[in-house]
Amino acid sequence: LFGIKVYVAVNTVIKNNELGQYFEHIKKALEIGVDAFIIQDLFLGRKLKSYFPNITLHLSTQAGINNLDGAKQAVSYGFSRVILARETPFEEIKKIASIVETEVFVQGALCIAFSGNCYFSSFAGGFSGNRGKCMQLCRKQYTCNNGGKTKSGYLLSAKDLMLARKINELISVGVDCFKIEGRLRRAEYVAESVRVYKNAIKGAFNKDDLLALKKTFNRGDYTDGHLFVGTNKVLDIDVCSHKGAEIAKVLKVVGNKAILSRPFNKGDGVKFLRNGKEVGGASIIKSGVETGFDGYVKAGDDVHITTDAEFNKSVLLRDRKLAVDVTIDFDQNVLRLSHGNVSITLNVEGAQPAQSAPITAADVTANFNKSEYFSVDSASVVGASSFMTKADFNALRRNAYEQLFRRIIANYEENMQKYTDNYVVMSDIISPLCQKLVDGRTIYQVERPEQITNEMEIISVNPTEYSVESLLKFKPYFSKALLNLPIVSRGKDMEVLRQIIDKCDFRGYIVNNLYGIELAGDKPIMLGCGLNLINDTIELPKIYSIEADEILSNGYVYAQGNVPLMTFCHCEKKELFSGCDNCKGYDISLSQENRNFYLRRYKIFYCYSQLLNCADLDIKSKVSKNAFVDYSFRRVGVSTKGNYGRGLK
Repeated sequence: LFGIKVYVAVNTVIKNNELGQYFEHIKKALEIGVDAFIIQDLFLGRKLKSYFPNITLHLSTQAGINNLDGAKQAVSYGFSRVILARETPFEEIKKIASIVETEVFVQGALCIAFSGNCYFSSFAGGFSGNRGKCMQLCRKQYTCNNGGKTKSGYLLSAKDLMLARKINELISVGVDCFKIEGRLRRAEYVAESVRVYKNAIKGAFNKDDLLALKKTFNRGDYTDGHLFVGTNKVLDIDVCSHKGAEIAKVLKVVGNKAILSRPFNKGDGVKFLRNGKEVGGASIIKSGVETGFDGYVKAGDDVHITTDAEFNKSVLLRDRKLAVDVTIDFDQNVLRLSHGNVSITLNVEGAQPAQSAPITAADVTANFNKSEYFSVDSASVVGASSFMTKADFNALRRNAYEQLFRRIIANYEENMQKYTDNYVVMSDIISPLCQKLVDGRTIYQVERPEQITNEMEIISVNPTEYSVESLLKFKPYFSKALLNLPIVSRGKDMEVLRQIIDKCDFRGYIVNNLYGIELAGDKPIMLGCGLNLINDTIELPKIYSIEADEILSNGYVYAQGNVPLMTFCHCEKKELFSGCDNCKGYDISLSQENRNFYLRRYKIFYCYSQLLNCADLDIKSKVSKNAFVDYSFRRVGVSTKGNYGRGLK
């Protein structure tokens, strides 16, 4: 009725034994008129296109599209829209928007790890973020050790994203859709975020809008992410929950009561902060400047409002109705009702000459405003002075709105995509890989030439520096070496990788993000574990996801290694300490209780880092063939079987 598009997110990774049910659900959703499906598995999308040629597919942010080459692959596979990784820089957005519909996150919770490649929750408890079950371990407190210097706090907790000030810049380069992250947020947050961003699109974002956003939910006073800075500061290590908006001070504390610099209303919620750290909170039970509190509060503390009871009430009282024009012509005894380009005409029953109180335009407005969905924009009465009984007048309204309702829905459905049952076989877009590239032999991954031994017949090179100079050190091994292409590559990173492919004659390339397929061109490729493959939809040489829960046989299994749980576009060292001085790449670690996680830095043009698990994944004894053994990361001596044996939830 309101012209709302319905996109269904089915962007979890799907196991082989779930594929039948998955396709059945998609078919049912198509039949009831879903406008588009959001998925992360490019190859599963290819299969859906072959089953349902007219299906509309949007590629999820979980697919990690962050450059033009990745977007080109999405287009070639039939995706009509790409929802970009939140780490995509502005200049790449501009390029991508020129070739495909582009959707960009602008507001809400920001994952600290690169989109689609966080495995922390999966390894900690078998609850996969790629299956919608993130345990939010990034919101816990950690301690960072940097050469003997330490810092504690919410060291993996990103601020909320807020791009309302950048909306017109994004519009100017052709972004088609803005995405507001609203899961687990209150209703007033959803309502107010939508209102504020509609304002921003009109160029009218102001300080009152910012205050409204902060009151409904604010983590870390916001960040614009990596939109304009490749390695931006995005952490709030002091507060990981709703911070609210600062609007008062504590004047003094008398006994167990705090006296505030301005009155609050009953039902409000506040937090007390000192030097940016939360020291207490209160629920206001009596309007005024005095309140009890929990925590340790003293004079001078900042008072942040986290629940504004009156404001929330006013937000939730808003409704949305469709504007209609109503005309009653008593000469012809007809009513004309229209909304936009949809109109209906029906006969007026029961009208009679008025004796004393003829129906006026004001009467029509009052009567026709009694609707859940419609409100009168204009009303007029023409013709002879006439009267109708209340029952007849109400029946006229009900009949008119029922017909208009049906007509609007019918017009909408006429323009919806039509599901067809025709089966079309798509030709392969990726050229088949020469099977002799690997031949079933174990692949050993290294980061330095000195790690290579004579028994390693096939190696994967996973360097800490992606440059022609550093990779030419592997030249004696090029004939048996695959270059592991990084998960993230943005802007000038791509120039570096193109130089490498041009000047270093590797046997082939392991692709961990869709851009790698485009980048490699006609050179041999293998699909890497960064693509999160846990099914056999695509029949190409592949390395299954590190979070898989069974020993699959149609590809390589990550059998041993200190796996990266997260990949960061920010720099923990730069944010928490003094910057880049003397960075050795492995010189800082994060710990929680007895778990110790090293950070491994690698560089293309920009620097990136990976949070390595506190225990090696080791299922080598269970993998009889097609094993992928990773020696590139620091070995820690403690092992885990990951999700094998316990199941991926």
